[in-house]
This record gives sequence, C-alpha cells and structure tokens, in this order.
Amino acid sequence: MSRTEFMRQLESLLQNISPTEREEALQYYNDYFDDAGPENEQDVLDALGNPARVAESIKRDQTINGTVGNSVKHPIVKQSDSRSGQGGQSDSGKSKTEETPTWQIVLWIVLGIVLSPVAVSLLTGLVSALFGLIVAWFSLILGFGLAAVVLVALLFILGAIGAANLIHAPLAGVGLIGGGLICGGIGVLFMMLTVALAGIVTPAIFKGIGQLWRFLKGKMNKEVIA
Repeated sequence: MSRTEFMRQLESLLQNISPTEREEALQYYNDYFDDAGPENEQDVLDALGNPARVAESIKRDQTINGTVGNSVKHPIVKQSDSRSGQGGQSDSGKSKTEETPTWQIVLWIVLGIVLSPVAVSLLTGLVSALFGLIVAWFSLILGFGLAAVVLVALLFILGAIGAANLIHAPLAGVGLIGGGLICGGIGVLFMMLTVALAGIVTPAIFKGIGQLWRFLKGKMNKEVIA
C-alpha cells in the first residue's frame, strides 16, 4: 500500500466525523509522512498499519476525549513506542548474544601461549626450506653456466692441441679435435640451458608466486570483510 492509497482510504473512513476534525486528522498524517520523507514512507505505513484500525482509533478517542489532536496522535505514539521497545529488546538480545564468555577468551589465550613455539618452529622451517630451494635453484643455474664455460674452453684447448699433433700423430690430433668439438657442443647446450633458466624460467616462477600471493591475499581480504 502506498501513501496515496492509505490517505484515500483514511479519508473515506472518516466521512462520518465533522469536516474540520477530518481535515485536521488528514493534515496531521500528511505532515507526518512529509516529516518522515519519501525514503521512510514504508516504515510509516508499517507503523500505522491498517487505515481502518487508525480510523476506528481516531473515532474512539474523539468520543472519549472530545478533541481531535489526542485522537490523531494516539495511534502513532503507540506504534512508535511499540517499535522502539521491540528495537531495544532486539538490540539488548543481540548484545547479549554477541558477548564472548570469559572462559572462551582465557582458553584462546592459553592456546596461543601453548601453540606459539610450534607456530614459530613451523614458520622458521618454512622460511628455511624456501631459502634452501632458492639457493639450490640459483646454484643449479650457476653450475650449468660454469660447466658451459669450461666445456667451451676445452673446445679451444683440445682443438689447439689436436691441430698441433696432426703432423706428428694424425690419429691423436683428430681425436683431440673431435673431443674438443664434442665438449664445445655440450658447452653450447649448457649455455643455452643457462640462459633459458635464468632469463625465462626464473622470471616465470617469480611471476607465478606473485600472482598466487595476490590471489591468496584477495581471498583473505574478502573473508575479513565478510
């Protein structure tokens, strides 16, 4: 029901009282709606209830008191008091419900003290493991790089020695040159692997860790807000 419908029904139900009293009653309710504002119109309608009940209350109080002012104000005051009382009861009940018992607070404190060494140990172990993985990963990259440098160096060394022995010992010279080429090929392969691990795989791993951290942080923020 809207304000317009409520006032129309109330005016129709008050046709059997004097025009002055009817106009005063209707003006009072219109002012009441205006003071509440359009955003609170439904709250006013809920407080007033059925127009027929309001009209009967006005007529009854008019008969008893002989004035329109008291008869008009009575239903609103009654409804407002009732709603305020319910609200107070609800707020009080809510406060009592949400109050945390002392024994629960003490229990949480004791658990925090008891479990704090375990939490510190777990955190220390996690940090140590993470640091160990990082050191091992960069040591692997460094190892491939050093191996590549050594193998490429062997390419030039063996090649030079083999070339020097081609006249006196052709088979040995060819073998040394062949060994140098093999070392050089493996060295180039290790060098490519080092570049791939350092320039492609490592940034991708850190980028993935950053995205995972942002995702987990966003989930935790949403849970805290909820």
